[in-house]
Amino acid sequence: MKAIHRKLLRDTFASRGQALAISLVIACGLATFVMSLATLDALTRSRERYYDQYRFAEVFTNLKRAPRTLIPRIESIPGVARVQSGIVAGVNLSVADFPEPIVGQLVSIPQRRTPQLNDLHLRAGRWIERDRGEAIVSETFAEAHELQLGQTVSAVLNGKLQELRLVGIAISPEYVYQFPPGAIFPDNKRFGILWMGYEELAASFDMEEAFNNLALTLIPGANEEEVIRRLDLLTKPYGGLGAYGREQQVSSRFLDEEIKQLRSMALITPMIFLGVAAFLLNIVLNRLISAQREQIAALKAFGYSRREVAWHYLQFALVIVLTGSVLGIWAGNLFGRGMANLYGEFYRFPIIDYRLSPRIVLIALLVSGLSGSVAVVHAVKRAADLPPAEAMRPEAPARFRITLAE
Repeated sequence: MKAIHRKLLRDTFASRGQALAISLVIACGLATFVMSLATLDALTRSRERYYDQYRFAEVFTNLKRAPRTLIPRIESIPGVARVQSGIVAGVNLSVADFPEPIVGQLVSIPQRRTPQLNDLHLRAGRWIERDRGEAIVSETFAEAHELQLGQTVSAVLNGKLQELRLVGIAISPEYVYQFPPGAIFPDNKRFGILWMGYEELAASFDMEEAFNNLALTLIPGANEEEVIRRLDLLTKPYGGLGAYGREQQVSSRFLDEEIKQLRSMALITPMIFLGVAAFLLNIVLNRLISAQREQIAALKAFGYSRREVAWHYLQFALVIVLTGSVLGIWAGNLFGRGMANLYGEFYRFPIIDYRLSPRIVLIALLVSGLSGSVAVVHAVKRAADLPPAEAMRPEAPARFRITLAE
């Protein structure tokens, strides 16, 4: 080991308190950075996989009542790939041992399970059977009321009380974020979604061979605005309320906003911590160089070049930065996994695909290394440029001026 390397170890040990404090500040910034990016990646990846596998629609519309003979005309709109019609109805629900009123939303599904848009992911149970008063309940509502398969829920369907037997518990890409109509926060005890067979729901609401809800997918490159315009023209005579794209669909929009917030957190919060760490690192290194003027002169007198002296003090900063980076990446991965699991409980996905990609680790190391290097570049240059003869003398006092206020 060279003498200059032994000096680096002694300097680091002598400044261990300050070095540890700066490393922890860097670790806090990088932990937030890694946590946010890893969670953002997990949410984005899980959402895209969920939407793709369960065929989440791209255009939606609601209307009063339209005959199913309208569907071929909708399918003929240029750019439309697939159309799915159904019935959505608001009802009052009643659950045993819960005296308060419950708002429910009944959504029609095919009697036989076939590939469909906005398909269900069954967490438990089975698909419904024909004309047996069966329903599949949303997972959040089932958990809030501790509902089990085989239990019944009372629903008022078009003025008639009907007992619905629960045969399945499911989640849907259409209802990743569930909340009552007119509310902005979920209320899983007072709002529930149930899926019933189309024939049974149509018979209860006098909607045979009709629909009041429509979902579409588009071919790649289709003009969504033009499709929506033509769809509105076709559905307007039937009480169409106006079509909208996936970015305006309530559940998807809330998830988009959450992803935007994560992206902002990944940029703003780490910058604050890394900025403070860079300021502290600059102060510590400047003081160290000022205190070691004679040592710098001796190093240069013994033949060490400007580059070697500069690299020596840059290594001192990099040791601190690297220590903080390792701690930050480790903590960020730990926090990111916990946050992804927390999001998985709030936003219902079949699976949360969390993994810390090498890309995130590389970006974190580059960000911390760059911030540390920028912070000390002036101090390192000052040490490298210091002539040996000048370094043997005490540093000249700083210039002071009388301020305007004084």
